[in-house]
Amino acid sequence: MKKVWSGIKLVVTRSIFWSYQRGTWQYDIIVIAILAFIFLSPRAWFSDRPTLQLTDLRHQQGIVEMNRVNNEVRYLVDARLVEFRDQKPEIAIPVILQEHLQKAVSVKSIDPVIDRQQVILGYTVLVEE
Repeated sequence: MKKVWSGIKLVVTRSIFWSYQRGTWQYDIIVIAILAFIFLSPRAWFSDRPTLQLTDLRHQQGIVEMNRVNNEVRYLVDARLVEFRDQKPEIAIPVILQEHLQKAVSVKSIDPVIDRQQVILGYTVLVEE
């Protein structure tokens, strides 16, 4: 029993520390296991959606989907897109979203995103699909 346990311990130790030589079947098995994990693991296991910071709005112009709950989607619309239209946000934002999404949208709420200097950086828009 001790011999079996020491054999298992040796295999696990070598696998963890990657001490097999290239070209051996053990090395190939480890590589296949890593590739299988990368390509076969469900996307839901990783919540790798980037968190949007207010400073990001200064460097990129556009529309960012923030979250999705049931049939409601929250978007962050850059204020520069609205200013470009020379219209009130309540009028410009539904048109901007319809052009971007290529479908009719029903806007439920529009809230401005304001920085410390009271400058409007963008708008948080709740849309019902």
